[in-house]
Amino acid sequence: MKKILMVILDGFGMREDIYGNAIKNAGMNNFIHIWNNYPHALLKSASTYVGLEKDECGSSEIGHKVIGAGRKITSRKDYVNKILDSHDFARKEKYIEMLDYLKQSDKNLHLFICLSDGGVISDINHLKKAIQKLRDEKIKNKLYIHAIADGIDAGKNKVYNYIKEIEDLIENNVHLASICGRYYALDTTNDSKRTNTYFHSLITGDAIEASSIPRILNLCYQKRISDEYLPPLKTLDFVPLKEGDAVWILNTSKGNNKALLERLEKGFPNRKLNLKVYSLFEISKNLNRNYMLESLVEKNTLGEYLANLGITQARVVESCKKESMTYYFDGERRIIADIIDTFVIETPLKERYDVKPELNALKVAKTAIKCMENDYDFVTVNFANPDIIGHTGNYQAVINGLQAVDVCLGEMVKVAEENFYKVIIVGTHGKADTIINRKNEIISKNTLSPVPFIILDNKVSLENGSLTGVAPTILKYMDINLPKKMKETEDLFEKKD
Repeated sequence: MKKILMVILDGFGMREDIYGNAIKNAGMNNFIHIWNNYPHALLKSASTYVGLEKDECGSSEIGHKVIGAGRKITSRKDYVNKILDSHDFARKEKYIEMLDYLKQSDKNLHLFICLSDGGVISDINHLKKAIQKLRDEKIKNKLYIHAIADGIDAGKNKVYNYIKEIEDLIENNVHLASICGRYYALDTTNDSKRTNTYFHSLITGDAIEASSIPRILNLCYQKRISDEYLPPLKTLDFVPLKEGDAVWILNTSKGNNKALLERLEKGFPNRKLNLKVYSLFEISKNLNRNYMLESLVEKNTLGEYLANLGITQARVVESCKKESMTYYFDGERRIIADIIDTFVIETPLKERYDVKPELNALKVAKTAIKCMENDYDFVTVNFANPDIIGHTGNYQAVINGLQAVDVCLGEMVKVAEENFYKVIIVGTHGKADTIINRKNEIISKNTLSPVPFIILDNKVSLENGSLTGVAPTILKYMDINLPKKMKETEDLFEKKD
């Protein structure tokens, strides 16, 4: 059986146009050498090719899930849109519980959502449909929308467009209460100061008053404060969170909501509000169980299947991508197995990711090398830089981050050869391939570009396809029979005579 080193390049798209293309302009000599000298293919990572809607971009979560599952998947965005349109949602236990609580009290309901159509952590349509559901249920309690500005998976300065889009919702008992960038509201770096700043504004009203939202936003933009970094703003309709109020988190992702959920559940040591907190999906087993929908689980994924065959695995990932590698890659589950070891490298805690664009790539590489030296059968390593730094829109920082990854790639390939590993390289989705467009606009959101797939073995050949073919191809390359569901997916692999 072959030992495998699989390198996942997160947000690494392939686009021919060199303009604003950090990947083409980073001078990644090791990657270029590998691409030019070994079997490679371009894989579709977005749209209907992986199970998304037409022209919908992929993401880290989707990419990892598809790579692991070896088949098309259903995204949380699409699932929620469909179930909110059906009668099934009204029968969900926790939804009924929330409605009963509201109908039996005069407590406010606070709706938290990242205003975006990016589909990665939220979808603005979920807010529209949720409010319509509440109206259909004759909910008379006051509803306060706490808008979280995206700036990453949507345009950098687009939040007012989304606010205009929901204007028709703002009537009678529905109010827009606050706006804040996801840097504070949806922190993923364990920086409690950010989340505390946001939560403090929600319970005290200690925020910038936005009597004119367009004027305040324009002032922020003039100071180069994009949507992601907007400080807490309160509207004229702002009402703070109060004892016993209900909260409904309408974001769909897991990792992005943990810090917010923790603060809503626990409050401050001297200020606990006993809020009734609900969410669409489970966010954390340790905090609350008030979620309405079950995760969209895929079973018998690549990692699980290999573990069941007794194949030892090491996973190496930075903390900023932990959920992608330890949850989505395993089909929206956490696979607990004695022969799977996960090494989470802490992402440097900086004010902005582009301050240290190399992140902790060197430590990631060193850890992966140690795993190979310790003779794991299958080592998977994720490099977050193309995606994480790509979303900052800082072109030079993205190039610097890519160059750091390229150095690491060269070192890992060298050690892999010395330790008899076969190397497989794959991207998850497009991002770093488009940082600046032809209009000289900064593009922070993901792209529709295909991603690379390479096997460093000239005894095989590869053909273009989609990310769904990665897992079947790897198993076939390892001479392992495919599980039933992966047999339905075409692999990309052929041995040369």
